[in-house]
Amino acid sequence: MLTSKSKKYETLIPHHFQEESMHHPQHNIFGSKGLILFAATLCTLALFAATSALAAPIKLSNQFPPQHHVSKGLQVFADKVKECSKGEMEVRIFDSSSLFRDAEIVKAIRNGSTEIGLVPVNKWSGILPAVDIFEVPFTFANLQSLEQFLNAGAAPIFDEAFAKYGTKVLFWVDYGYVQFFNNKRPLKSPADFSGLTMRAFSAGDAEILKALGAAPTIISSSELYMALQRGTIDGTTTGMPAAVARKVTEVQKYMTLSNYSTAEFLVQANQKWWNGLSSEQQEILNKASRDAEAFIRQEVAKAEDEALAAIKAAGLEVHELTSEERQAFVGATAALRESYLKKSGELGEKLMPIADKLPK
Repeated sequence: MLTSKSKKYETLIPHHFQEESMHHPQHNIFGSKGLILFAATLCTLALFAATSALAAPIKLSNQFPPQHHVSKGLQVFADKVKECSKGEMEVRIFDSSSLFRDAEIVKAIRNGSTEIGLVPVNKWSGILPAVDIFEVPFTFANLQSLEQFLNAGAAPIFDEAFAKYGTKVLFWVDYGYVQFFNNKRPLKSPADFSGLTMRAFSAGDAEILKALGAAPTIISSSELYMALQRGTIDGTTTGMPAAVARKVTEVQKYMTLSNYSTAEFLVQANQKWWNGLSSEQQEILNKASRDAEAFIRQEVAKAEDEALAAIKAAGLEVHELTSEERQAFVGATAALRESYLKKSGELGEKLMPIADKLPK
């Protein structure tokens, strides 16, 4: 009798040979010699199939250019996968949105067009509004807060939520904080924003500026320098490394170190593809994910420190909010927190208490 596995390969045996075997037992392929030969054939086919699957590179879509520190972290991931699998697994990174743009990546991962992708977490906000917790102003105090938040129970909550939409979280990618820059005066309290026209990078960021008393306007990063130089706007919100790279330091006098908002990313895999991997392959990817996540966190902290030093060296007056000053900003933007809780539903109600327990 054929086993269930041997039935799978029954079509590989010529039909006339199957009939002859039934009438001539001495030629039956399932006799002693025939059985050994057939079993060897099955093993060869199975080995070939497994080898072919491992030989196919795993696609990883990345929106950043290869020289970006996030891209370097993704390369650490790819290198670790190759190392831990002894070359049997390969991750091929497609940098600079050469595979999918950030607006396309969630759909691409969910439908399996790519096995893995780097995802700006806010690209999930239309499906899971609770992910916008990273943009709720003054929720996280420093870079360590993000890791603490995930480790304190937020990560499994997100894992379960994303799994319902066919995706598996491999690791989180911290990016750094957004700060306030302007040309008029040090911004030490919400009252200092009154009368300022400031560039916002998104609609959510504009709501924060409006709550603080500034007049927000959304300007693209390519137009930012000229707008600041000409005095079209008084200030801007941006991250410190971006401020240095875009030479904002040449056309601004003050920066408030507030860590009021952060951009967060994550690396996700297609759930169905993940489930099809062996436990050994999954563990290799998990190990590589842990190493890459730690590397990127180190690089982000390094980039933030270097950018802060460059901003001070450029002559900007830097004011870091005290605990008391920060609480005044928290109070001024409290309505945005309430708005988040209303739109994020049960998931937000689980996440916000975790964030509230973090050191401020």
